[in-house]
Amino acid sequence: MIDAIIIDDEMHCIERLQNLLKTHCAEKVRLLDACTDMDEGLQSIRRHNPGLLFLDVQLNGGTGFDLLQNIDLANIRVIFTTAFEQYAITAFRFSAIDYLLKPVGADELVQSVDKTIHHLAQATAARQYEALFFNLQAGVSAKRICLPTQQGMEFVDTADIVRCEASGNYTILYLSDAQKIIVSRTMKTFEELLERYGFFRLHHAHLVNLAYVRKYNKGKGGYVVMADGTEIEVATRRKEAFLKRVME
Repeated sequence: MIDAIIIDDEMHCIERLQNLLKTHCAEKVRLLDACTDMDEGLQSIRRHNPGLLFLDVQLNGGTGFDLLQNIDLANIRVIFTTAFEQYAITAFRFSAIDYLLKPVGADELVQSVDKTIHHLAQATAARQYEALFFNLQAGVSAKRICLPTQQGMEFVDTADIVRCEASGNYTILYLSDAQKIIVSRTMKTFEELLERYGFFRLHHAHLVNLAYVRKYNKGKGGYVVMADGTEIEVATRRKEAFLKRVME
């Protein structure tokens, strides 16, 4: 059993989540409190010391991220609730942080709670929340992303990324200054994150910045030559879409 608090500025969302928890998670989650703004939420956290927060991204008096900066995250797991658009959902996935889309569904709630309880010993690093917050902002206002690495975080202009190469569950980013960054995220995640910035997936293992494509050579699928001299095969099934994109 894990103690939980809901923090959400929409009362109907709180009531829906309360009912779902009572109906589907009564033996797993003990709900201690429900709050509608950041200040009330902070007071409740300090009073109850919960193990789990259901936290809305946008709150009266601030954001969920503002709240997290004011508490000790060592023993608290967070499941964000959000009605954000698709790009924001990609940012959540990229940062490996749990989230539920509003309106919250029963199956998704149970799955997220089970996952959280199963990984209680694996505290989410503060840098993951920082990366998420940065990338959510970047999705609206800037062409810059935050990459969580083993050493910490790297802030990279998307215009400086020449290409991405898959390596198992990791992705290697090649930058215009010849730097390489290895990130523990799949190529699919990078494709979702970067496609809005002029990137195209040529092949299951290669995602390229079209601004750095210098030459295309014909063939069954053909291949491209990048600005750094790298030659990358174009998958046959992606050839038509690729040629259409570069001609736009």
